[in-house]
Amino acid sequence: MVHGQCRLCASDNLRFLQKEVSKGAIYTIVQCRHCDIIQTLEHYDVVSPDYAKLEIDEIDVGRIWCQGQHKIPAYRQWWKSARKLMGTIEHDAKVLDIGCGTGGFLRFARNKGLGAFGFDASRAQIEYAQKDLPNVRQAISPKKYLEQINQFDLKFDFVVLWDVLEHLRNPLQLLMEIQTLLRPGGYLFVSVPNSNAMLWKRYIYSFIHKQFTFFPWEHVFYYSSLSLVNYLKKSGYDVVCSSTVACYPRPFSVFEAIRRLGFLAMKPFPALAPQISAWARFEKTDLGC
Repeated sequence: MVHGQCRLCASDNLRFLQKEVSKGAIYTIVQCRHCDIIQTLEHYDVVSPDYAKLEIDEIDVGRIWCQGQHKIPAYRQWWKSARKLMGTIEHDAKVLDIGCGTGGFLRFARNKGLGAFGFDASRAQIEYAQKDLPNVRQAISPKKYLEQINQFDLKFDFVVLWDVLEHLRNPLQLLMEIQTLLRPGGYLFVSVPNSNAMLWKRYIYSFIHKQFTFFPWEHVFYYSSLSLVNYLKKSGYDVVCSSTVACYPRPFSVFEAIRRLGFLAMKPFPALAPQISAWARFEKTDLGC
């Protein structure tokens, strides 16, 4: 029996998954049977503590690679979809990367001719990104970001959230704030780890007697394809399409070969794929990814 309510839909129809303890704090991980969200009932921090409190000496080659070259296949997939959905991308088109980290995606977007803007809660990562991305700032909300760049009426053709939504304690608030940032015809893109994949990974770990963690101090919500689409709609968006996300390749090994084959096998099945995404806008459209 789980006592509590879903933090997003307020349902008390919760399925207990496991408890985790980190730095003396207890986390209860549950799945809401009503909205299909995996979440932790306890939130101890305003923003993700490990991420936001990074020091400058922790911005090493590995972290920079992880946010840049590591995700290039997914960025290329994003660009292909962006061109298909937008048709013609104007020469002055702008993208805002919320949770831009060290700026890996923004450098990719800039190389495609887009105006690159972004903000992140991590000051250390922003200090690194600002070396060649002048329009990035340390901030935790769109309003604070626009204040810092002193462009209160700035609108974007694309707003992207790469592996960010699962960290947010109040995701619906941000999703609604983003509406004010998109120009007419603009698109919101969201990519998140799939909650259903977390469940089968958890099963595999239990089968081989290894400890599995949901990292609940950082990842406070996990979305399935269904719940991601539903919450975008609840926030006022028309969802254009949802799909799997291209594999983030790691250094090659036997395990990595199996992992990449797994991503390919899951591509037609967003309900089970490790990483999922959705495109949304305000005007309805019949276009697909």
